[in-house]
Amino acid sequence: MNSSNSVSLYSNPSLRVADIDEVEEREGGRPQKVYYSVLVKGVDNLDQEIYRIKLPGNAKLGEGKPENQNHALVFTQGEALQTIDMNQDNYLEEAFKMRNLLEEINEDHRVRPPTILGVREHIFTGSVSSLAWFMSNQETSFVTIGQRVLARPLKVRFHYGHPDVFDRIFHITRGGISKGSRGINLSEDIFAGFNSTLRRGNITHHGYIQVGKGRDVGLNQISHFEAKVACGNGEQTLSRDIYRLGHRFDFFRMLSCYFTTVGFYFSSMENIKRMLFFNNPTYF
Repeated sequence: MNSSNSVSLYSNPSLRVADIDEVEEREGGRPQKVYYSVLVKGVDNLDQEIYRIKLPGNAKLGEGKPENQNHALVFTQGEALQTIDMNQDNYLEEAFKMRNLLEEINEDHRVRPPTILGVREHIFTGSVSSLAWFMSNQETSFVTIGQRVLARPLKVRFHYGHPDVFDRIFHITRGGISKGSRGINLSEDIFAGFNSTLRRGNITHHGYIQVGKGRDVGLNQISHFEAKVACGNGEQTLSRDIYRLGHRFDFFRMLSCYFTTVGFYFSSMENIKRMLFFNNPTYF
């Protein structure tokens, strides 16, 4: 375990860290690598092992983040599970609202009990540069009015890597919270929303609680992020999840799903082509 994780463990006695331990063992006279999922805590400036589960092989065959989430899911407890990215941070005043948010699981949301409670974000890196300010405003509009409309009335809100709260029992019995196949699951977070919706889940959005998040602040970082999202949407068109959603949604929900996923980029491409043709018809 690296030094930063160890310092966090020693200063926070209630913190637990799930790690993949690679051990070389001899089987049949030949050395062989064996992998374990290990849960550790910090005691007296030392790492104390709590659980150790042998894995059938290397857990990181696909994308890193979803594979890490899947191997650590077995150590979680309770009915609700919140996913927090490394670039996110909570506020004290927002922590007081967690009880209200968790009570939403027992509320009547017209259709079915919620399986994913959507939470908005507060981008705290907007003051770094003008590009960061633009990115912050764009992200703020998406996580507030954008996701609110996606959740109701369109009913096509999915999981976008935000600090959403999952119904843990629902998801661990239906394939987990992440899909980590390399390439096809480039945008790994949204497939949790696809998975939940396909299995008759209900995804809601709640704007009264927020979690801080640090966004990209440089042009190179922002362009790489936008390229990743665009490539992820291209990979979604090849997935069976989008195929099944398209065949099972009603007409209006199908159109909403189309425009909020791959349709947005297709429409943007068509608009750019029309603008180029209008300004310079000889170009075509």
